[in-house]
Amino acid sequence: MNLPDGRRLLPALLAFERAPGRYPVARREPHPLFAHIDSVMRLAAGRPVQGLPAAAAHNPELRRAARFFVRTVMLRPGSDPYTLLGLTPDFEPAQLREHYRLMIRLTHPDFEATGERWPAGAATRINLANDLLSGRQRGHKAHSCSGCLSAAAVR
Repeated sequence: MNLPDGRRLLPALLAFERAPGRYPVARREPHPLFAHIDSVMRLAAGRPVQGLPAAAAHNPELRRAARFFVRTVMLRPGSDPYTLLGLTPDFEPAQLREHYRLMIRLTHPDFEATGERWPAGAATRINLANDLLSGRQRGHKAHSCSGCLSAAAVR
């Protein structure tokens, strides 16, 4: 994992929150946010990020912007399991565990401390994505149909 460059990541995060329509997220723009999605997730959870100033984890403006990115990009309707958990197809098992824990910590109703609203069924979708990708890690045939995630979340 390469360390994030705070001079690029933090301004990109704030710029995305101010004008999300400027960025073609389907093409993984803004690039610094997608390249360091694990750092964005850690900021959203208020956790320190290696390579960034310690104060960044406790900056309410950065935390709000990171949570906005998670909510509007990662948890958007129809997101596939990789997007929901901020992973690439070549992810490592440790990444899956860490990203799953961060996302559940953010979205599960039992952990809502700020009263912030996450999309309906977000924790369920994250659990399903984790189950699908965990099965892939155990050697089961990969299946990442976002329609299955959406249908299962409604049940």
